[in-house]
Amino acid sequence: MSRPDPERLRVLVREPISAAGLDLLRARFDVVEDGDSELESIIDGFDAVVIRSGTTIGERAIERATRLKVIARAGVGIDNVDVDAATRRGIVVANAPESTVVSAAEHTIALLLAVATGEFGERWVALATAYGADVHELRYAWGETPRAGDVRQRVEETSAEVAFLVHSETSTGVVADVQALAQAAHEAGALVVVDAVSSLGAVPLETDAWGLDVVVAGSQKALMTPPGLSLAVVSPAAWERAGRSTNPRFYFDWARMKTSLDSGTTPFTPAVSLVASLDAALELLLEEGLEAAFARHAALGRACRAGAKAMGLELFSPDEDRSAVVTAILTPPDVDARELVLSLRDRFGITVAGGHGDLAARLFRIGHIGYYDVFDVTTALAAVEFLLAEKGVGIERGVAVARALEAYRETAHVAT
Repeated sequence: MSRPDPERLRVLVREPISAAGLDLLRARFDVVEDGDSELESIIDGFDAVVIRSGTTIGERAIERATRLKVIARAGVGIDNVDVDAATRRGIVVANAPESTVVSAAEHTIALLLAVATGEFGERWVALATAYGADVHELRYAWGETPRAGDVRQRVEETSAEVAFLVHSETSTGVVADVQALAQAAHEAGALVVVDAVSSLGAVPLETDAWGLDVVVAGSQKALMTPPGLSLAVVSPAAWERAGRSTNPRFYFDWARMKTSLDSGTTPFTPAVSLVASLDAALELLLEEGLEAAFARHAALGRACRAGAKAMGLELFSPDEDRSAVVTAILTPPDVDARELVLSLRDRFGITVAGGHGDLAARLFRIGHIGYYDVFDVTTALAAVEFLLAEKGVGIERGVAVARALEAYRETAHVAT
């Protein structure tokens, strides 16, 4: 008998299911059919258990199942499973006809790859883990730009079914080459989900042309609308995959939403004022023209980076036109970025963002997306210059604004 593959998840089938169902499970997992051994003595070695009515899974067995992620009950009812004990351990109990048991197990313990180069890549990891997925990470140092070759290799190594990417990692200022990353993930056999919360409307994002399966965004960044609306674009492949999911959902249910939209309504009361605001903001964006908006954002990013460098400050975000969303800047070693951020707000009424995690004391971020022009950038730079000079940092006064305006006038091109 062949040894189990340590890279594949293990499924215990306690009672007979169809040969077709077993074949489907074996295509993805290491499957063991064992209805005779004492369940409590073997359950700890499995990621999923498939049962019928003849197997009882109680609290003692569940407590011993340290790696178990899903209990799939073929047939009607779950009276033979201690659901409360399973819930406490984060184990999903899926009750389904035999025809859907395989897809239930498949989804619940799906292999996902999350590419993390900052705070929001790590949030993908946390979200997927919270929903019971088996998450593999492709982790970079904060501020690095993810590489397509790494994504392809990691998907192939892990057999990940879905790759989660961040287009604009606002914690570091990095805008990834999502087109190349998505192509690499697809070539390795994975669907692609993209966080475009801060990039949509600021830099080029070609959902269909780049083969992006799911793109999620919010209303509050480059779309110039108050927070409160989420947007999602879903490919046919992702729609089919989501349709096989047995994870619980109610409000954020794509199928429920699509059914309502097809009939000209919504399943719940929408944030009508925000929808009207977004409609007005999109009119402004389309009136300007997308290419012009992209060029404007690139020019603003160039101006901000030039002004920061003119003060002798070190950029944390890449010095490239694609980094057109936010500029991440390091303070001098003896200047606390947190104090600088508060002083900008309290003394000048200027809001900039601080750093996350270990970078909180050294990093601040100037955003330049949405309803924003070069004088917003130069005002922020002038205030930073004033505060740093006040702290004794050797800076030539006025140089930041002058250099920023000069850079803004230069022709900008956004790399895709």
